Amino acid sequence: MAPITRRGFLKVAGGSAVGVAALGQAGLALRRLAPVSIPNPLERYPDRDWEQVYRDQYRYDSSFPYVCSPNDTHACRMRAFVRNGVVMRIEQNYDAGRIKDALGNSTTAHWNPRGCPKGMTMQRRIYGPYRLRYPMLRKGWKAWADDGYPFLTPELRERYGFTSRGTDTFVRASWEEAYRYVAGALVATAEHYSGEEGKRRLLEEGYAPEMVDATGGAGTRTMKFRGGMGLLGVLGKYGMYRFSNLMALLDHHVRGVPPEEALGGRNWSNYTWHGDQAPGFPFVHGLQASDVDFNELRNARLHIQVGKNLVENKMPESHFFHEVMERGGKIVTVAPEYSPPATKSDYWIPVRPQTDAALFLGIARILIDEGWYDEDFVKRFTDLPLLVRTD
Repeated sequence: MAPITRRGFLKVAGGSAVGVAALGQAGLALRRLAPVSIPNPLERYPDRDWEQVYRDQYRYDSSFPYVCSPNDTHACRMRAFVRNGVVMRIEQNYDAGRIKDALGNSTTAHWNPRGCPKGMTMQRRIYGPYRLRYPMLRKGWKAWADDGYPFLTPELRERYGFTSRGTDTFVRASWEEAYRYVAGALVATAEHYSGEEGKRRLLEEGYAPEMVDATGGAGTRTMKFRGGMGLLGVLGKYGMYRFSNLMALLDHHVRGVPPEEALGGRNWSNYTWHGDQAPGFPFVHGLQASDVDFNELRNARLHIQVGKNLVENKMPESHFFHEVMERGGKIVTVAPEYSPPATKSDYWIPVRPQTDAALFLGIARILIDEGWYDEDFVKRFTDLPLLVRTD
């Protein structure tokens, strides 16, 4: 710090005195001003053009309702807002209680709100730069089709690139060409693997005899159709399974069998491998589940989750899970790990993997031994009577 001299002190003191005098004169001038009364500041604001920026963000020319069903089973009613022919944003339609199915059944207003963050931003995918805008075929696969769909020997698999999938290039095709190519491949597959010659080929390719016998000599039984996640909304939840059944028409054409003996394709259920969905359904029934009315969750006094994740999955239905908490219901989660739903539960039961069935068999034994069940309800509304032997 520099030392203070007498000359320096006088300079600073003199400047301060001048400043105080100037402020005193300014204060006298301010006291002579009349007060300004502005009841509504927005009426006198000099520039309000900035407000239009926010109005334009939500301006739209038209809107339309639709069902958001990309890959799930919720079928949420949404509304898209359009400006200059482009969908600008998506919101909930809040009409779950006003719509009916073909039989006149309707949900309730408690189904609202619907939708999820992915559904709210679907327009980004629709207009995304990497979206598919036309059919595309693998170059090698197209060459195989153009050569008449010959049976694929090891040499031909190599020639047409069937052993190097992921490295082949794609070529553009029209929709009519795509339909024709797909139909031709289905016919060729059914012809190649039908009859005794088809069985021989399957055995030579390494398939187990039990699997080959299950085809019944129908090449259509070698076709596996899956309700792929990206196609569920386009084809409907069971569109691919219905298409699989339609292959019976092709079998009738190829083998010449009567309609009652024609066989369709195979269903390949993606639910079978989704542990947080309902894998038991395809194991037992052969098809994925059509989810029940989740509205009943809100009426439960005890909610037990096993392999279900209503925190991260089934987002349109998760508010029913929240309402269980709001109504004071008890929540139990059975899971090996401290999962997201376990964090919201009153009781977390950590079991070893693959022991949940043993846990519930033990609970069932206690309920039966102690008589802690409603016999009339069990007989009328469950399939438990079918499990009782009558011999």
